[in-house]
Amino acid sequence: MRQEKRTCLGCKHFRLEDIHSGICRLEKNGKPYPRKLHSDICAQWTGCGQQYFIRLGWIKSKKAEEEEKKGS
Repeated sequence: MRQEKRTCLGCKHFRLEDIHSGICRLEKNGKPYPRKLHSDICAQWTGCGQQYFIRLGWIKSKKAEEEEKKGS
């Protein structure tokens, strides 16, 4: 298995919101959760294991749906 990069997409504190971004559930600080891009990096990164590959699959699926809608 390949080692994923230490980006938000591979962090267990990250939650996908759409195919381009999500929220970091670690950095709330009394405010709404901050929006993050998949490629962002932070010091509190914690690996999410297999969840990383599940997220990649979800993103690919949503992109394919968007392409199908554009083609119709």
